[in-house]
Amino acid sequence: MVPVAALIRGYNHRMTVAVPDVERDDLELEVGGVLLAARRLRPAGSAAAAATLVLLHEGLGCVDAWRSFPERLVRATGLPALLYDRRGYGRSAALDRPWGADYLHRAALDELPAVLAACAIERPLLLGHSDGGTIALLYAAHHEPVAIVAEAAHAFVEEAARAGIRRTVRRWETGDLRPRLERLHGAQTERVFRSWADTWLAPWFDGWSIAGELAAVRCPALLLQGADDEYATPGHLTEIASRVSGPVQAVLLEGRGHAPHHEAPGAVTDLVARWIASRQAPLPGARRAARSAG
Repeated sequence: MVPVAALIRGYNHRMTVAVPDVERDDLELEVGGVLLAARRLRPAGSAAAAATLVLLHEGLGCVDAWRSFPERLVRATGLPALLYDRRGYGRSAALDRPWGADYLHRAALDELPAVLAACAIERPLLLGHSDGGTIALLYAAHHEPVAIVAEAAHAFVEEAARAGIRRTVRRWETGDLRPRLERLHGAQTERVFRSWADTWLAPWFDGWSIAGELAAVRCPALLLQGADDEYATPGHLTEIASRVSGPVQAVLLEGRGHAPHHEAPGAVTDLVARWIASRQAPLPGARRAARSAG
């Protein structure tokens, strides 16, 4: 069994390598004949990097839902980043068909490769949250990314996930969730929410699983999950870690829920940046910063 480390609340070592401010470009990508909203981030004045961070949003997310986390990560790692709204989300083109049981496979194996090709990204380092974590795992099972970071990924249907979704449906119907999502998705909000909730709660989704594909994940993988995740048990993290074939580090973050990168952004940024640094040689920008600091 792969050991799962426990990260205590408040873990947040300060990074010692300073990186210049982050430059941002918002753009539209033509992918499959439709336009997807995207954002590119890079450390100001940086040289060519060993890899590009590609952030994959959750099932109710989009580029703007990441908030300041991508900029934090670019500063901490010295790597450029790409974020994009999957089709049907945020400012991207509307979907032209209902979701099916294969919606995550289509996002990982059709849309994501097309996005990477459109941006000429040959060495992606994928970081996905929730549905995005599943997409990262699926892509890695069929391609060769530099590495993946999967936060709160789903590999099969747990009753805990469905219980969490039913609670979220009640918030949608009676609370402040609808207006919050409308700020992210505009006219697509109703379809975004109903597609996500109705798919996961549908009887025909009972047997959905990617567990049998995880052995094909051979790249380095950092797996993160909050110990108090509203949509998964801690055993979900252990199961994913035990099935991937490559080098894996699994961390259960104590006192955190489904979105640790929002609940403890400093701790998660630090953890991810240190893990990435342990997988590669120092970056040119990091070396320059280290020399100037010395």
